[in-house]
Amino acid sequence: MKKIIICILMSLPFFVNAQKIKVDSKTHQVTIDGVNSFKIDRTGCGWGVDCYFEVYDIDSNKIMRINLKSFKSPMEKSSYNTDGSITYFEFIFLATKTKAEVDLFALKEEKVAKYILKNNLIVNGKLNDKAVEEFILVNGTEFSERAKRNK
Repeated sequence: MKKIIICILMSLPFFVNAQKIKVDSKTHQVTIDGVNSFKIDRTGCGWGVDCYFEVYDIDSNKIMRINLKSFKSPMEKSSYNTDGSITYFEFIFLATKTKAEVDLFALKEEKVAKYILKNNLIVNGKLNDKAVEEFILVNGTEFSERAKRNK
């Protein structure tokens, strides 16, 4: 019985602190627990069409563009990846003209919004400069550098 109570108490913070993140399909407004936080608008993302997300702060200023990019690398060829494709997201922070790249993780607005919030890139409807700096430092531009080496 004690073990069950301890397990429940240890898992309680995960349920209490869980935020409800929602993206309105018409307005593209991201809400956290019902409060407007930022806007994310997806363009393309179909077969053979450019795919990118534009992110706006609470005051409707465009602050970020997230491009879906890919390249082929002979070193990545395998039985699962027969053409050696590598697909990733390029985060461009418009105010500082800096960027970072991360593995492809989703194509839906809600998943991208959750990733932005998980990395604290937007806090209280505004870009979090310290988190952006860390995000750029930690992620860098490994994919575009690899793509250049493959040309």
